[in-house]
Amino acid sequence: MSCNITSGFTLDCNDANGGLDKIFIANGPVESITQSSGTITAITVAGSALTPSDFFDFEVPRQTSSFTETINVSQENGTVFYDQALTMIFNKMEAAKRDQILLMAQSTDMVVVFKDNNGKYFSVGVERGAFMTAGSSLTGVAYGDRNGYELTISGMEEAPSFEVTGSIVEA
Repeated sequence: MSCNITSGFTLDCNDANGGLDKIFIANGPVESITQSSGTITAITVAGSALTPSDFFDFEVPRQTSSFTETINVSQENGTVFYDQALTMIFNKMEAAKRDQILLMAQSTDMVVVFKDNNGKYFSVGVERGAFMTAGSSLTGVAYGDRNGYELTISGMEEAPSFEVTGSIVEA
């Protein structure tokens, strides 16, 4: 097995934006993915390729939600895995949101894709299943404080997050 580096990186333009625009969640588990050069072009669940109608859209307020992927390497054990954490913020505590959060917390195999503020789509836990690992409901104290939810959906993958073709989740 070759583990040799094949190219370097050049300094890029200062034209990227932080944060997330939208999250898309479908029921899993994923049976297979089709990918080319690190980009997923199809996701199969229950024998069928997922389409935008299979995903539920979760809109988040500007500048509130994020994705972090931590690379975990053990030289001693010869292992590497990628710990993915998608933090989502939803304003306003209400019954409909509570009910969906309950279902997300119970699920062990969600199919999760997020769109960042650069218009790119990326996967979370697409090969081993995404699952909720933390959440909180908060009322705030002052009138200007958030009343709502903060959720973390995680994945533990053997490879870094894939870029995803946007037409899988959005028409």
